[in-house]
Amino acid sequence: MDFNSAQAVEQIRSRLPIAELVGRYVALKPAGKGRHKGLCPFHPEKTPSFQVDEAKGLFYCFGCKAGGDLFAFLQRVEGLEFREALERLARETGVELPEFRAQGKKRELYEVLTLAQEYFRSHLVGAGLDYLKKRGLSEESVEKFGLGYAPPGWDGLLRYLQNKGVSPEEANQAGVLAERDGRFFDRFRNRVTFPILDSLGRVVAFTARALAPEDSPKYLNSPETSLFKKSLLLYAYPQARQAIRDKARAVVVEGLFDAIALHQLGFPETVAVLGSSLSSEQAHLLKRLEVRDLYLSFDADEAGRKATLQSLELDVVKSFLVHSVALEGGKDPGDLLLAPDGAQRYALALHNALPEVEFRFQVAAKGVNLQTPQGKQQVLDALLPRLVSPDPLDKVVTALKQVLMSRLHLELRAIDDYIRSRAGRAPAARRAPNPTTSLGLSRPDLSEKRLLRELDVISLLYSAPDAEFSNWCQYVEDHTWPPEGSLLADFMLAVKEGKNKARVIRHFQERGEGDRLFDALMKRPEEAPQDLEHTLQTSMARLREVYYEMRLDKLKQELKTSPSVELLKEIQEIQRAIEAERRVYLK
Repeated sequence: MDFNSAQAVEQIRSRLPIAELVGRYVALKPAGKGRHKGLCPFHPEKTPSFQVDEAKGLFYCFGCKAGGDLFAFLQRVEGLEFREALERLARETGVELPEFRAQGKKRELYEVLTLAQEYFRSHLVGAGLDYLKKRGLSEESVEKFGLGYAPPGWDGLLRYLQNKGVSPEEANQAGVLAERDGRFFDRFRNRVTFPILDSLGRVVAFTARALAPEDSPKYLNSPETSLFKKSLLLYAYPQARQAIRDKARAVVVEGLFDAIALHQLGFPETVAVLGSSLSSEQAHLLKRLEVRDLYLSFDADEAGRKATLQSLELDVVKSFLVHSVALEGGKDPGDLLLAPDGAQRYALALHNALPEVEFRFQVAAKGVNLQTPQGKQQVLDALLPRLVSPDPLDKVVTALKQVLMSRLHLELRAIDDYIRSRAGRAPAARRAPNPTTSLGLSRPDLSEKRLLRELDVISLLYSAPDAEFSNWCQYVEDHTWPPEGSLLADFMLAVKEGKNKARVIRHFQERGEGDRLFDALMKRPEEAPQDLEHTLQTSMARLREVYYEMRLDKLKQELKTSPSVELLKEIQEIQRAIEAERRVYLK
């Protein structure tokens, strides 16, 4: 975020109190000076654990750990991207937003794509409209998804854009024209067009379906551009976002037409992948909407089963309860539009959807004789990558073992012995590194102890007046020497980059440590200590003690493998330094 954008953010904060915004969604009650409490809008509860601190400009739930500033609240409660929340609050508060840097060319491309969409929409008559009606689409669906038609001529869109002041080169960069031997022509011809929108609802690309049987491919996509990366987007995401959030579930299909059909049939939580399977980035879009149940409704053929398995292997997908949906007779969801009981049939398919564990077992066991030792071995080998997990409480692994015990008539001990004997051969990606080992520590408690004491120091810094904030941060850095990679070191780096209190919080929220920081800040009294320097001295001594303890732990590990007099002397020095720090905060 550049300086002008940061100024706009601060203006919005100053004009709209966070309690006023949150109060539109939560019944708040006073809870002390400048504080309010209420029932959390992000998880069910009977006793209020959700608080808003006006002076700090933060909200935080001590139950589900949701927290942030007014932008983060609006993002979470409405399922918006940051830019969307920023634009909405800017309109409400009358703050003018500067254009993003380096967006001039992109803005032009958006305008080109908008003009192309107007052209395609204006030509949706005759053959194009007849095809959509024949497939069972209603006028409302056609309008909702902005479907259009690209005429059969080679230069209709080209001439239309030129009349609007768009050069062929610009239209080619936007992906709506193609070029061969220096000659530009319409990329889509005699095709029904499906505009692809980004999360802000802007047209960024098109997919076009051929009407003539001889035209190939059947579906032609825009090339990837600076605006369009198909792995980053989900088709129908803007239209489905609110329903996904409301239902805490998402239905993911392969085809764009399938997604539109399911919306029309009463399943507005449906989105479509723009490739062969769900990507990690697409899954994160769904996670941002707090999806609990994920229904993968891919084709019933081998390619569809492969796409489902590929999606299941994504780390982010493990946060969902995943189900595999199959329609009778291998039909696609789009085929149900012409069936009088189409909605009921798909609802039944969702009800009968296979849980992830059952789907995995059925795929592994297909065509295998489960009565023979060789067959059982084959199933175990197929499932091994998922049976090896760094999480001892992995629910999928536990359920898979139960299924194996039941279907293969194996004892749990035999399955565990098999996993242990083969774990070393499992793909390395399945084995997550131990964060304590990567730090070179033998005491797991030290990393958590360091984090807690760093948070204590940071929360004290936030009690300093805004005008003195950066000076106090420098004072702490000069007296603690935070090691590289620590939370405090990264915090100091963010402050040096010119980030103020609010921007530092957002920085750590985006990195993932926001929950712990919000918790520490909300528990700290608003008023600064009468003697901030003295209080900081005590907290810094406790923090330095942990830094020394971590160094001592590493030295002791080195001593076991490479004993030397020098190491013994350094250990003694570190021990004396620890005792000195303890005298500071125990006196």
